[in-house]
Amino acid sequence: MIQIESSYKPLLLEALEEMMYKLSLELSNLKGGPMDKQRKLLTDKQAKIEKLQHIISIA
Repeated sequence: MIQIESSYKPLLLEALEEMMYKLSLELSNLKGGPMDKQRKLLTDKQAKIEKLQHIISIA
């Protein structure tokens, strides 16, 4: 497991939050459409970022 200094946690979480915002905007453009390859990739990426946010916040 990666060790993260507590002084970097807020910055990492903020960066991840910005990534999530960007992803949500991209996904909102695809809303209502079919679950094509692009939408599936974005959804998978979103789930990974959520998991990473959780890992960093409890570390």
